[in-house]
Amino acid sequence: MYTSFSLFCFVSFCGNRFFEKNPHPTEKERTEIANKLNITINKVKFWFQNKRTQLKSQKERNENVMLKQENEQLRLENLAMAEVLKNPLCNKCGAQATIPDGSIHTHKVVIENARLKEELANFASQVSQMFGIPLPNKVTIPGDNLNPIMSRSLMDYDIPIQRNEYLVQASRAMEELLKLGNVNAPLWNRNMEGGGETLNFVEHERAFPPCLGTKPPGFVSEATRARSMVPMTSATLLEALLNADQWREMFMGMIGRCTTMEVLSNGTGGSKNGALQLMKAEIQFISPLVPVRVLKFIRFAKQQAQGQWIVVDFSIDSGIEGHMSMTRRCPSGCILHDMPNGFTMVTWIEHTEYDEQSVSHQYRQLINSGVGFGAQRWISALLRRCESITAIMSPTLNHHLLQDTKRSLRGLAQRMMSIFCGGVCLTDGEQWDLVDHHAPSRPRIMAHNYKSGFGEPMGIVTSATYSVWTPTNHQHLFDMLKTKDRCIWDVICHRIAVRNMIHLPLGQDETSPNCISILYSNIVGL
Repeated sequence: MYTSFSLFCFVSFCGNRFFEKNPHPTEKERTEIANKLNITINKVKFWFQNKRTQLKSQKERNENVMLKQENEQLRLENLAMAEVLKNPLCNKCGAQATIPDGSIHTHKVVIENARLKEELANFASQVSQMFGIPLPNKVTIPGDNLNPIMSRSLMDYDIPIQRNEYLVQASRAMEELLKLGNVNAPLWNRNMEGGGETLNFVEHERAFPPCLGTKPPGFVSEATRARSMVPMTSATLLEALLNADQWREMFMGMIGRCTTMEVLSNGTGGSKNGALQLMKAEIQFISPLVPVRVLKFIRFAKQQAQGQWIVVDFSIDSGIEGHMSMTRRCPSGCILHDMPNGFTMVTWIEHTEYDEQSVSHQYRQLINSGVGFGAQRWISALLRRCESITAIMSPTLNHHLLQDTKRSLRGLAQRMMSIFCGGVCLTDGEQWDLVDHHAPSRPRIMAHNYKSGFGEPMGIVTSATYSVWTPTNHQHLFDMLKTKDRCIWDVICHRIAVRNMIHLPLGQDETSPNCISILYSNIVGL
């Protein structure tokens, strides 16, 4: 009784005034109060806690009452405004006015548009965090003609929304490429013609939504996958893939021309992780009957794990420079795994949609099987490039030639290959003038006026190309084109002795079919 009476006296006479001055007493102050009232320290502590809780609850109840009153007032005002809108009056004459239905619809569209833009910005920010690319929380929104006031409030953003859209597309493309690289049957079937594997499009349509939308009419799909161990580190290969000049040189004969149109991100932390760039390339098959594939695409590089990189490409539009593109690049690229011996396991995937009508009937089956532009061709070109680098640096192959001489010979051979492919495939075709139309039974004749004289002869150069099927094995035909057998059939070399002055193999040994030769001819018997 004494304890309860003491506490009651404290509350009645001085407790509330003490609480107003100090609602959070210290340990020392609580001890002094407990000693004066002859109660425990915990009872003093609990009293102050209960008092604070009581005041907080009372404050919340008062605020709720005020909010309810304001809400009711707003509801009444809203009802009144709705009644006014039902029977609007003209400000000038006072008669009943008519509000077009389009204005209400426009207002709803503006609100929905702003909401979608905000969702896109939030989603793009999450994607950028997932890929490790630092992005501000704001994006640039194009001007909105429907609501200029709302447009000005949205124009405070910093990053182009197009870049965020590319990131969103890149995340989807990378996810699809990963699954295509890891899943086997029934998604992939063994390719008996060009090597590697071909995609089962029925299973693919079940597993993946169209990344680029509906396939255009008349387009067909081609998709292949190939794997190989490459004597090159993933860092070196990644550097070449993200540099247009190095990429073209690495796949000489396949890439006619390529440029980096815009670098959207160089990566983070001094690495290529998260690198994003817009590129344009001309992929060629060395025949005048197969058109060059002109592609405008996004290339995205991501480090998936330690020693594992992914490089994915995907087309970003269906037209190049105002013209309808005949090719669309679906999620394609490579998955790189570093190996302990310094090599890299490369999984290459090529998935393309193209207009089949642009390809000659003679080549349709060949192209559709993946032989022309498939993954196995990219892997083979990459292996040849690695072999040539090894051969140039080898101290045993052609040890009598200096390293600079070998590099110069390879550079000359690459320029010859580039000029040859450009003349056959019409890469960068505006440089050539068509002299004679290409009919099925006639060669295509073109002319080009070289003015610089750097690397090419000055003056007009003509080029004649013709495609023909021969009933012979490709290896036998290749052997016929080599030096020792050429004098049998080549009218230029007929009755002319040809001697091999320099033979630079670009393979693992002297017998490699890939080589550079300098020939010397001497006319005899004339």
